[in-house]
Amino acid sequence: MENVTIFDVLKMLEEAKISFRLARDRPDTVRVDATLCGLRLEIECFDDNHVEVSTFRGTEDIDGDYGHLLKLLAENPMD
Repeated sequence: MENVTIFDVLKMLEEAKISFRLARDRPDTVRVDATLCGLRLEIECFDDNHVEVSTFRGTEDIDGDYGHLLKLLAENPMD
């Protein structure tokens, strides 16, 4: 396991001129969300200095309008 801090990840993204957002969903991680053309990255930076990356690929086509959003939310409740 490579020892990488969140600051290493942020510096790398900044040097590549990739914008990102930070989120904290778990007590032991900070998530870095970054988007490239056709690719979304979720980079989990753990408090023990290891990193896990999830990638989501897509065509970036428009799938619908507000009605489509309402349908997706109704079909995928979070409770």
